[in-house]
Amino acid sequence: MRKIFYIFLFLLSIQFTVFAAKPFRFALLTDLHISVSKPQNTEDLQQVITDVNADNRIEFVLISGDISDLADSASLKMSKKILSGLRMPYYITTGNHDVNESQNGSSNFLQVFQKNTFSFDYSGFHFIGFPTVPVTKGGVGHISDVDFRFVKTELEKSGKSQPMFVITHYPLLKGDVDNQKEMTELLGNYNVKAVLNGHYHRNVLLNYDGIPGIVNRSVLRANQRAAGYSIYSVSNSLKVSEKMIGQPEKNWLTLPLQN
Repeated sequence: MRKIFYIFLFLLSIQFTVFAAKPFRFALLTDLHISVSKPQNTEDLQQVITDVNADNRIEFVLISGDISDLADSASLKMSKKILSGLRMPYYITTGNHDVNESQNGSSNFLQVFQKNTFSFDYSGFHFIGFPTVPVTKGGVGHISDVDFRFVKTELEKSGKSQPMFVITHYPLLKGDVDNQKEMTELLGNYNVKAVLNGHYHRNVLLNYDGIPGIVNRSVLRANQRAAGYSIYSVSNSLKVSEKMIGQPEKNWLTLPLQN
């Protein structure tokens, strides 16, 4: 009986370690569409960077694609210069506009940012970011064999019990990514709490074969009054808020994180 009691305490301590680690917040920016010929997009991003920097509770920033509008070197370099103003680390991956409109494929992006994937741990959670971009101009998103192996390797390193977030540009839906089923089947074998996306330029909760898919608004103001971005608060639950410049953040989604 005593042995069973100690086993119970051990299992409880593991759960506490995973889900009661220090709560944290991060920002997600997507669909920046920076272009040397579109000054309003640049202004929107600069305002967002200033707003993020003013929140000392934000620990890092995820950027989920469409950094540029036409994937040209000048716009990508401008994007990097603005993003370098962040006071906290940022992690970045590509969208269709970062490669699909470029004659050089992803080479311009890689020359400027060096990498289009990321993988790191933070406060008991693991984060994996990778591209989902068309193979041909105008095509649907695709996960390359190289990126698929990258995700698989990083998942295996973390193991099946560690809670994770996966970040990419396209929603992992049929019609958006041609080989999405293979990826959702892989992710389904691990403790993936949500996949975070952009591309739709709006906030919406989707379902990727049983995995929550959280699509986020664009940085751009578009027909709204102000630019904006997403703030994620992680504790025993996941809270997602929209933060528009000059306005308080508004929570639009809360998901449980415990199994």
